[in-house]
Amino acid sequence: MIKLQRGLLGLGICVVLSGCAMTAPQGGSQTDATAPAAAPAAMLEAPVMPAPAAIVVPPTGPVSRNRLTPQPGVVTAGDIDDTLNLESFLRFQRDTGRDIGIPAARLDTPVLVQLRGSDGQPAPGVRITLRKPGQTDAFYDGYSGVDGRAAVFPAALGQGRLRRVTLRAFPPDGGAPFETELRTASEWRALTIPFMGGWQPDFMDLVFAVDTTGSMQDELNWLAQEIGEIAAQARREAPGVDIRLGLVVYKAPADPYVVRSYGFTRDTGEFTRWVQSERAAGGAGGPEVVADALTTAVDMNWRRGRGERLLFQIGDEPPTTGKTDLYYRATADAAARGIQVFNVAASGVDDHLEFLMRQGSAITGGRYVFLTDDSGVGLAHAEPTISCYQVTRLNELLARLLRSELSGRRIEAARGDVIRTVGSYQNGRCVN
Repeated sequence: MIKLQRGLLGLGICVVLSGCAMTAPQGGSQTDATAPAAAPAAMLEAPVMPAPAAIVVPPTGPVSRNRLTPQPGVVTAGDIDDTLNLESFLRFQRDTGRDIGIPAARLDTPVLVQLRGSDGQPAPGVRITLRKPGQTDAFYDGYSGVDGRAAVFPAALGQGRLRRVTLRAFPPDGGAPFETELRTASEWRALTIPFMGGWQPDFMDLVFAVDTTGSMQDELNWLAQEIGEIAAQARREAPGVDIRLGLVVYKAPADPYVVRSYGFTRDTGEFTRWVQSERAAGGAGGPEVVADALTTAVDMNWRRGRGERLLFQIGDEPPTTGKTDLYYRATADAAARGIQVFNVAASGVDDHLEFLMRQGSAITGGRYVFLTDDSGVGLAHAEPTISCYQVTRLNELLARLLRSELSGRRIEAARGDVIRTVGSYQNGRCVN
């Protein structure tokens, strides 16, 4: 794995900690494991820069480099929000699933909507529900995220191929909801609502699901050293937010334990002791219980309401044979409960794990983060199958994620911070 530089990643991981939860505030259980009358229909506008078709740029293809050269020991990374590049992502999903012989999650007929308030500006933090036309019960209940966007995949949530859905947006003052009917499509649409949005979470539940096989001791050491600063920085970024930390660890089937959940705590010292009690061992470089660990983490006692539910899973090996369906069920359950999954690929990630991780992050409103070789730190990191991305220092990438989620608007890297650009990258989109 990587030698994680202490100060660098302390700032970094704190950043994924705070995301505008894009999905439903539903409760879970820890495992240690009549709607109001609708207002007039909303104004549906022209598509919002639909994700263009993109050509996959191979690792040996042309890249542009900035003058910035990363210092030795500085961890570098890139990321992708696949919902902003859905057409190319669906091609990756189809082709990779066929090549590796693994079924894909149902991502057809999505709802991709960007809410704009009465002032014409993006409206993050607006509670929305989705229903099948003519039905009273919602199959989705969540919040608009960064830039007022909400990406929902009804088929992945067990609703089948829906052609149309009924959307309700609820004003923050508790007034009558605003209702309209939307056509599902793989392009973003703008929707004007008669009030403004805003996101101020009341709490944050943050869970780390960490592979503890033999290659992961550096990550465990880092987590034990840095969790105090992680929690402190999260509190500074969002004063008044009540923070709970959770830990799930997992190994391979033949190891002394398979999955272990420590539950939640508000005490960073207790969390640190949990991590310090673990030792990286076993695994032997084979499949691990990735899906079981995700299921255990999703089934923890997450809080309901207007808050952050962040699940941060770190790993480098694919799940054990026959567990793909379990992984998809856990991902759909996370989306239904409003838990955003930020998957981070460490060194040695293969096509199988990238395939699952990217789907899991897209379905739950997270992003897929991957470490790169630009600084020469640790073992070799596989190039992702992504059309475009920018490489920066990991701490800067994660700091931007935090600032984006807390402010409700996407924040890009400063030009001088970009080490390398692959493809034609513009504000999270690939425009090849």
